[in-house]
Amino acid sequence: MPTPAPAATNLAPYLTALGELTAAEPARQTALLGEWQAQQAQAGNRARLRYALALGAAGREGSDPAEARRLLEALIAAPGDLAPAELELARAMQREFDARVALGAQLAQQRDELDQRLAAANESHAKSAQAAAAENARLKRELAQAETKLRAITEMERELLEQAGTPPPETP
Repeated sequence: MPTPAPAATNLAPYLTALGELTAAEPARQTALLGEWQAQQAQAGNRARLRYALALGAAGREGSDPAEARRLLEALIAAPGDLAPAELELARAMQREFDARVALGAQLAQQRDELDQRLAAANESHAKSAQAAAAENARLKRELAQAETKLRAITEMERELLEQAGTPPPETP
């Protein structure tokens, strides 16, 4: 005689709740999450599961997969009256939240590396700009000295020509 199949657990309320949450405006999302957080204390593990799933839901502003993962760990450790399908849903979502937390950490590390590279590039550009400004100032000083010498030579030439009785050439 074949073993009877376990009774099917309806997971639709969880999916409906997540759909309602992610489709709502941010203010409504916050209100729903607050309601579900308050209900979890009195309503048992199913309400805790719904709250954990909602807390870590992707596509929601303020999603907290790390805290949701922690809540799911506690539920998995002490499932109470959760049906096997609900427990499996909790495990599956825990894996998803684990992956999102890992990706978040990886993203943060990449941002830090990018910030460091950007700071190094900015420092390099600042040094280059400083060196260019110093070179520009040096060239301006040399130009001013050359112009002073040129004026002195022009003045000496004019004086020599005046002494020789020749009219000075026109200066450009």
